[in-house]
Order: sequence, then structure tokens, then C-alpha cells
Amino acid sequence: MAGGTWRMQNKVRPGVYINVKGDGKPALATSLGRLLMFQNEPLGWGKKGIIELTATSDFTALTGHKNTDEVLAPVHEALKNAETVLLLNDFDGGAKSTAKSKGVYTINAKYEGEQGNNISVSFVPAPLADGANTRDVTVTTIFGTKEVDQTKITLPLANTKAITAAGLTKEDQLEVHNDYVDITFGTPAEVTKELAAKGEYPLYTAIFNGLTQNAANVSLTGGSNGTNKVVDDMNDYLENEFYAVATTAGWDESSNIHKLLVEEIKLLRENVGIKVRGVVPNSKDKAYNYEGLSGVKNGYILNTGEVVDVPTATARFAGMSASATPDQALTYTQLDDAVEAKPKLNNDKTIEALNAGQIVFTTRAGSRVVIEQDINSLTKFTSTKPKDFSKNRVIRTLDEICTNTTQTFETSFLGKVSNNEFGRDLFKANRVSYLSGLESQNVIRDFDPSDLSLAQGDDKDAVLMNLYVTTVDSMEKLYVNLVVR
Repeated sequence: MAGGTWRMQNKVRPGVYINVKGDGKPALATSLGRLLMFQNEPLGWGKKGIIELTATSDFTALTGHKNTDEVLAPVHEALKNAETVLLLNDFDGGAKSTAKSKGVYTINAKYEGEQGNNISVSFVPAPLADGANTRDVTVTTIFGTKEVDQTKITLPLANTKAITAAGLTKEDQLEVHNDYVDITFGTPAEVTKELAAKGEYPLYTAIFNGLTQNAANVSLTGGSNGTNKVVDDMNDYLENEFYAVATTAGWDESSNIHKLLVEEIKLLRENVGIKVRGVVPNSKDKAYNYEGLSGVKNGYILNTGEVVDVPTATARFAGMSASATPDQALTYTQLDDAVEAKPKLNNDKTIEALNAGQIVFTTRAGSRVVIEQDINSLTKFTSTKPKDFSKNRVIRTLDEICTNTTQTFETSFLGKVSNNEFGRDLFKANRVSYLSGLESQNVIRDFDPSDLSLAQGDDKDAVLMNLYVTTVDSMEKLYVNLVVR
């Protein structure tokens, strides 16, 4: 599906082409709260590609680390406000840690990486009852010092009666799978026709003897990290994942990844029609001048005394921005667990940063830290990009209208409704209802159905829509005349 902006009605691909200029519905999915992030160093664990994380995720199973480990510091900050972090864990190569006892078991870590070397597996047989055909063995998986999984397998003695009692067939292969390891016991290929004809099954004999004589604890080894290739593949994920904001939080400001993100965000917004926004660290005062991008100037100190640097603080703002609704501005939003901006900017430097289109954390009375103003990096204004476009609340509103219009047209009208006056009236009625709803939510104001017109475009399959909206901003400045009589 194509999209983006247009100058002439000469598009080839079916799609929605929207120009956003200053002055002149089915149930739809929302990307609200979804933040795309890029892992800046190998995790040494986890699936290749997107790892979806929420505040309640099992971080150890998914990433090989606790959520408070330094390697996940940006993710930890982001999830204080983001609903979901889509973490790109992209790498080449690497090896899984393993352990093997020939004919008894093969243990492979679930993922490649050094974190798999922290895994051990214990096999503890239960007492063997007199005359029993089977024996239970408890299989426990340990990551570091923490037990992460425990299961029980039933081993048969090497005869047909015992195999049946264990609920197995002669061809079954015993296996154990959990979030950390894949264990296979023996292999059915070891059962020869000659021995099977005698009712002897060395597969189960080997496993039984190998696991039930004594308790055993096995450590996995040989795991190695791959090479991080996030930068190489990030554009594919930027274009194909479902998110509201993408950020290069956590990366050193000298990395080229920030420039690449800025370029791709512009491409997605202008040429592809995907209205996502970007957030980058920007203590070095780079002039990006784009309404779809915010740069973070400084960091802060938490109430624990921990200093959150600019690359990590960028994740916090990105998470807040991803979760902010079109009727909400983040100006003066408080960071509940922060006590001081770091570094603190005086009045002149704060004004300088705001004029440069940067996000500034400010210390207020009572050891409070707030976002000074919810702005983006647009600083050069034109008739088609007025000053209003520098406010993130306004951009969220316009992005919401563009995205909803695109989704509605694609799911309910494109290829389904005739391009005649009746069909266009149906689409107009849908949009009027939607926009009236936005007005009732104080997202836009003074909307009148006459502000929306639909006509056939230059081609028979084209529809030209003209829409005028007045966005609503939040109160930010109070000027008072206090007169004493």
C-alpha cells in the first residue's frame, strides 16, 4: 500500500496521499504507547529481531537480563511511561551453549549468546519402587542461581510393558522444552529391528541408566555472542513495525544511527505516508529542523541518586511521547522518580535550547523535575509549516487525522465503494462523524462539515479531499495584569 505527500495527481499505486499544510469509521488499531528501540550492544540472549517487552514481561527469559541491568537501562526508563517497547535485537552469528551425554541427552540453549553459559540443568531421580516399570526424574533448569523451570519426566525400563506404562510408544523420543533450553533424550534411531524383535530398546536403557543412577547437575558451555547489525537492518523494521515513536536512546551521540533515524523518519512521513515520530539524544545541539523529530538536551538524577545520562533520558521522553494522546501536551509533565535535572540549565540556556527545538528537563521547586515544553525540532517556520507545527500536541493531532483517514479508507472504502457522488458522500459522512468526535474530545475546535469537501480527482479512481481543521493547543503561558486600587 502506497502513501505520502503529493504535488500533482499523478500517482500510480493505489493508496492515500495527504498534504498537511498550515491554514490553507470501523474499529481501528492504534499504535499509542508503542515505542520502537534499537539495542546498542549484543544482549547475548533473545530471539533475533523484535523482542516485545512490557513492564510485566519476564525479562530474564526474553533478554537474558534483569530489567534493571545496565544493558537494559534505556528500556527500563522507557517502560516507566511506554506501554510496549519493541526492542530490535539484531545480530549475525553467535553460538548456543550446549551440553551432551552421548545416547542419554542433548541440551541446547534456546538462543545464541554468552548468557546461555549461565544455564545449568539438574536431573534428580525419584526412588525406584519395588517391581516398578517406570521411574520419575525431575528436570530443573537454573539460570545463574535462580530456578526458572522444573518438570518431571517418566522413564520406562527397557521393555514393552514399561514403555506402555510410561504412556510412550517404541518410536517416541523424550523431550523437554522451556524458555531457556531444549532437551532431547536419546534418539529412536538407536532402536534396531533385531533388538526390537526381542523386546529390547537400548534407547530407553541408555536414558534410564544415564539419568537414574545418580543425581546429576550439568552446566552449559560454548555460548558466544553474534555481531550487532541493528544499524544495517533498522530501516526495514522502521517501515514494517507498528509503533508511534522510534528512538535511538542508549546510543552514544557520536553514532551515525541518529542521522539514519532522522532520514528514515522523514522518508516514512513524507514519501510512504507512515506518520511516526522520532526521538534522539541531542546534547550536542544539532539543528534537525523537522516537526517529526524531537531531540533531548539533558538528563536527570533519580531519587535513588542514580544519574540518568542524556542517551538514557531520551528513552524516558520517547516513552512518554509514544503514550501521549492528541489532546495531551507533555509540557510541565513531572517525572515522579526524579529530583534534579542534570545538568541544570539556567534561564538563558533554557531559552536558547527551546529556541533550538530541544526537549529540556527542568528542576522546579520541591525537588521536582518536569519537561519544560513539549516541542519538536522545527525552528524555521513557513506558510505551510507555521509555528504551531513546532508543538508536539499539534503534530500528534495532525498525525492522528492522517493515520485514521488512511486506515479507514484502506479498510472500508478502497476497492469496495464506487467513486461516484453517493460513494463520496458515504466517505464524507464517515469523516464528519470522526472529526466531530475529535472536536468533542478537544483535539480540534470549530469544525463545520463545510470544512470538508470531496470530489472526483483527475482519474476515475481518484478522490480529492480538502479538509480544514483548527487544532487545539494546551495552556502554557499566563500573562497577568494585577492592579492594586
